[in-house]
Amino acid sequence: MWAGFLPELARRFRCWTLDLPGFGDSEKPPPSWYSIPNFTATILAFVQKSGVGPVRLIGHSMGGMIALNLAARYPGEVSHLVAINPVVTGRANLRPLARPDYSKRLLDWVLRFSPLVTQPLLSHPLGHRLGGLSFVRRRTEDFAKGTAESLLSSGRAIVGYDVSPLLGRIAAQTLVIVGDKDVNVPPSEGRLAAARIPAARLQLIHAGHLPTDDRPAEVLQTLQEFMA
Repeated sequence: MWAGFLPELARRFRCWTLDLPGFGDSEKPPPSWYSIPNFTATILAFVQKSGVGPVRLIGHSMGGMIALNLAARYPGEVSHLVAINPVVTGRANLRPLARPDYSKRLLDWVLRFSPLVTQPLLSHPLGHRLGGLSFVRRRTEDFAKGTAESLLSSGRAIVGYDVSPLLGRIAAQTLVIVGDKDVNVPPSEGRLAAARIPAARLQLIHAGHLPTDDRPAEVLQTLQEFMA
C-alpha cells in the first residue's frame, strides 16, 4: 500500500512499513491474541527497541485506530500523527465478518479459490498497461496472505474497541485525512477524531476507503507538507 510513496518520502525521512501480526508476511497469532491493545503494544515495542522515536506515525483504517491509540497512551513516542479514514468508535462495515458461524467458511472458500480466478486475469500483459489494475492486483495479493482466522479476528478487534475517550490525550501534531466516499468506514469517524484531538487538522479528499490508491499524488503532497 505504501510502496509507491516510499521513494519520495525517503528523500527526507527514514521510512518503515510494517506487516502487522496476522497480515502480509508476519506470523498469524491465535485468534485470542487479536486486540487493538496488542497491536498497539507491537508497534510500541518496535519504536522503543529500534530507537527511532519519537516518530511520525501514519495509519490507515484499523491502522489509524492503532495509531490514535498509541499516540494517546504514549504521547512521548509520537511527534506527528496522520490517521487516514481511521476507525474510532468501532463503527465499520465489518460486523458481518465478525460473526464466526458462517464467515470463516466463506473466507476460507474465497482465500482458496480467489487467486485461481483473479491471478490469471491480473497477470495478463494487458493488465500491466491499465493503471487501475495494479491496485487491484496488490489488494488481491495482500488479501491472499491473510487467513480466515486472522481476518475475522482483526475484524472483531476493530468492532470491539472504542478509542474516542482517549483522543483528548493526544499531544502530537495531528492530521486526519478522510475520503468523503468511504463506504467501509463512515467519514464521521474521522471527523470525530479531528474534532476531539487538540488542534488537529482535518483534510477531506474526494476518495473512497483507500485515498492512497484513489488520489495518490494529493495524499503524498499532503503528507509531505504536514510532516515537513
